[in-house]
Amino acid sequence: MITITRQTILKAGAAVLATGLLAGCQGTHRARSVDTSGFLQNYQQLQEGKEGQTLLVYINPRTNFAQYNAIQMDPIKIYAAQGSAFMDASPETRQSLVNYLDADIRNELANNFSFVNQPGPGVMRFRIAITDAQGSMVALDTVSSVVPIGLAVSVLKSGLTGAGTGVGSCSIEFEALDSVTGERLAAAVSKRVGDKFTGKFDKFDQWSAAKNSFDYWSVLLKTRLMELQAGIRP
Repeated sequence: MITITRQTILKAGAAVLATGLLAGCQGTHRARSVDTSGFLQNYQQLQEGKEGQTLLVYINPRTNFAQYNAIQMDPIKIYAAQGSAFMDASPETRQSLVNYLDADIRNELANNFSFVNQPGPGVMRFRIAITDAQGSMVALDTVSSVVPIGLAVSVLKSGLTGAGTGVGSCSIEFEALDSVTGERLAAAVSKRVGDKFTGKFDKFDQWSAAKNSFDYWSVLLKTRLMELQAGIRP
């Protein structure tokens, strides 16, 4: 007789989510390296992520993630260095991207977690910052995706730097804390680069790489949290 436990069901569901949802996120790929910004207080705990993870990642080995069912999310911050491309964008543009990421995360997690305004038992506190974002150079991006000679230059550049000609990129830092004790539960630092061919009609959206990165990260966050709640560790 085969006994199917709740843990088995959770693990199976998490595996399906990981292969299904993440496969549907198009438009960006993981960068080869990322600079930390200073937004997180402790980077020493973070280790280099494996394939399918963020570039730097930390999971508290003592945490039982199944005990958390709610999220207190701090306002998402911009923590970009002066002189970065993101700081050159208008305040309205930066605010719209912050709002986009905030809504993305809430929409992805709303079916699995309650969002609350106060700390308490079973509540994770999220701290998130956009640490850099570069808008694509729209005309150059479009031309180099269509004209063969431009595409050849882009492929060469991608081989050297990991980013194609004219495409954007985006970096983010994240940590989850126990809202009562302040103990760090998880942390991550990530950077993603826009693809030359995204399969989407977003070539003339200057910030498509950032938005596609936000979409990917929101789904990745949901996937990892479901895996951790099911007892699946990286």
